[in-house]
Amino acid sequence: MKVLVVDDNIAIQEILKDILMDQGHVVRLSGSIGEAIDEIIDFEPNAILLDSMVNNEDSMTILIHAHERNPELPLDTVLIKSVSEEAPRDSSYIKAVVNKPFKSTDIVAALNVLVSKKEEERVEAEKSKRNSGGFLSKLKKIKRESQPGPGPAPVAEEDIMAEYLAGEGPMYGRSYVFFEKAPARIVNLVNIFNPKDYSILIISSENSKAVMQTYGTDEVEVATLSSASRGRLMDINALGTLTVFIKEFISNHSKPVVIIEDFTDIIDSNGLNHSLVFIHQLVMSAGKQASLAVSVDPSILTAKDRSILLGDMSEYTN
Repeated sequence: MKVLVVDDNIAIQEILKDILMDQGHVVRLSGSIGEAIDEIIDFEPNAILLDSMVNNEDSMTILIHAHERNPELPLDTVLIKSVSEEAPRDSSYIKAVVNKPFKSTDIVAALNVLVSKKEEERVEAEKSKRNSGGFLSKLKKIKRESQPGPGPAPVAEEDIMAEYLAGEGPMYGRSYVFFEKAPARIVNLVNIFNPKDYSILIISSENSKAVMQTYGTDEVEVATLSSASRGRLMDINALGTLTVFIKEFISNHSKPVVIIEDFTDIIDSNGLNHSLVFIHQLVMSAGKQASLAVSVDPSILTAKDRSILLGDMSEYTN
């Protein structure tokens, strides 16, 4: 995630920066009210770590003025305060609170709470959208219009389902995580991101022929992971090399989509922390110019690990 630290104490800034960077976050620092507002507008952070007082001023004014300048920014905030201070009860921006003196685990836990609340809000918003104007509404409308009577022939329900998958399923420019032991549902992405329209790279432990058979097309590029790089195989332990390879694919292709169906194997070979940083860096570098999808066995993840992934990616649930 992109995290902005707002604190007028330089030592605290550096402590928080180290904690966050160890977790794979991209960090910026700010030590004044005005600077913090400018950084929020420019950086558009996914989360803000905000000291309750900045240069003897109430730091909540930062969020108020940032909202005035750009009402579209979410301003999801972890407030850091002394035990004696009262946390604001009427601010929708405050997702978690940490009391001083804090430990690194307090900061990590607070960010996990923030991520979980953001994900809950996203899921509720999508449910509301779908119930009010999504697939079900369209389908009901088609059924009403399909009753006998004058006028054009109704659209087939299969066409509406296809529109639903394309319009309200995965969206290009976003990244997705599939929490499943066997990479089964991730195969369906090739049916949505059609290789005729998108450039697709599949990272797999299987050879190219097997992957193309699984996905039902030879119009994809395959990178096969192995415990050692031999010939066209890529070393599963060399995450730096794999990162460069994926970034080059994204920069050299039109509408790139990268599918990592064996992220569990990458974790087993490289450790969880390094693997999560690897994914974070890929998502951040891809931005909205590509889509990244990974499949991972949920049984090897703690709630914190799951939240870290969901800080960078959306869970695919269709």
